[in-house]
Amino acid sequence: MKALFSDVDMMLHAGDMTSSSVFDYLSNWDLRAVRGNMDDFDLGARLPESRVEEAAGRRIGIIHGWGSPQGLEDKVLRVFRDVDIIVFGHSHIPFNMKKGGAILFNPGSCRGGYSVSGTVGIIEIGAEVTLRHLKVDEL
Repeated sequence: MKALFSDVDMMLHAGDMTSSSVFDYLSNWDLRAVRGNMDDFDLGARLPESRVEEAAGRRIGIIHGWGSPQGLEDKVLRVFRDVDIIVFGHSHIPFNMKKGGAILFNPGSCRGGYSVSGTVGIIEIGAEVTLRHLKVDEL
């Protein structure tokens, strides 16, 4: 994993790290994270529920999500105003769609789940925004 993220300027995490040891490891990068419903008490206490970050002139909303995975993208879209990208989690299912003026992006889960293999997300911001999913077993 370290080689994959060697050129990363900022690490975003949409929650469910589950323990402070994962947080500590990911803090080797410029980590911007939110809490998820599966995070332990200590981790949940140190992370916000949502946040907005700026990268290369783009505003990125980060939130875990809640409730049923059906319609999750609509729920997280209603949380943010004036963002270009919304990174969310909760369903652990890779997702990438433009809706309501924002790109909605769920990187999936590094460990996989819900019959989906493990994935991570990469966001590249230049003149255009490129978002892609990488399968962890291919890394």
